[in-house]
Amino acid sequence: MSNATATTSHQRRILCVGMCVLDVIHVVEQYPAEDTDKRCLAGYWQRGGNASNNCTVLRQLGAPQVEFLGMLSASPAFGFLYEDCRKRNIIIENCPNTDMDPPFSSVILNKATGTRTIIHSNPGFPPLQYEQLTPLDLNNYGWVHFEGRNNESVLKLIQNIRNYNIELRNPKDRIRISVDLEKMKDEILELGEVADFVFLGKDLAIHLGWREPAAAVMGLYDRIKPQKQLGDSKPAIICPWGAEGAACVDALGNYVFIPSKPVSEIVDSLGAGDTFCAAVIYALQVLQKGLPEAVLFGHDVAGYKLRYRGYDDIKHFR
Repeated sequence: MSNATATTSHQRRILCVGMCVLDVIHVVEQYPAEDTDKRCLAGYWQRGGNASNNCTVLRQLGAPQVEFLGMLSASPAFGFLYEDCRKRNIIIENCPNTDMDPPFSSVILNKATGTRTIIHSNPGFPPLQYEQLTPLDLNNYGWVHFEGRNNESVLKLIQNIRNYNIELRNPKDRIRISVDLEKMKDEILELGEVADFVFLGKDLAIHLGWREPAAAVMGLYDRIKPQKQLGDSKPAIICPWGAEGAACVDALGNYVFIPSKPVSEIVDSLGAGDTFCAAVIYALQVLQKGLPEAVLFGHDVAGYKLRYRGYDDIKHFR
């Protein structure tokens, strides 16, 4: 593979690898009691899935080239998701597809509490396989972000990226790798050992026995083995802890907690975590900020998103 790059790393594509689903959303005054028939305040659908949402937020913030990579469906029900990606200029040219019906989520947004309840349906939708990823031209990418799932295929692709980085003449052109670890499975931690940046979910941290944010990021930092391909360094780790803020530790082990600003009214909390993750990546890659400043930027964008329905208003964030 050629080492020539037409643009610098922060100008190349940001690739998000994971799921794209259909979210069917109901806004209710209060969460309904069981076995009742209630009318909602509003109902609509939108494109969802962690990596898919990351792409939406990155484009709304102004990232010039954003690509989604995941299994798509040829089912007519998926047509809206294709069109929404095209409308937002999210690249999907490398996505494989299947005739199976796509996964979808039923979401209840409770206006009284600002909470969201998600019921996910996945009829055995096939995961992305490594063999479907190999045609990627890595010269196109400056950052690749992975949902923490499908370890075997993701690890193989990350190793390809690592080999590509080793062969580069200019280390500044290397592809940076991040992973989002939130699934309640201990085995996904091995993905953190091969990443440059790890987003550790609060629920997974608690599942692993860490009850507060400092213990979570430092506990994972101590648990992860140094990466030989990166001079025995470790990844930076970011752990958002709800409304309190987020803990982070850089590759050298420097810890800091960044509090978040209170939000006066929560209109839509669906995808707030995906918004935070995408905003941190945008700040690190496009704005070239340091880790604490990027986490603060992530808080600000996620807090802004909570005040509006969906993701479209993020384009007005300043």
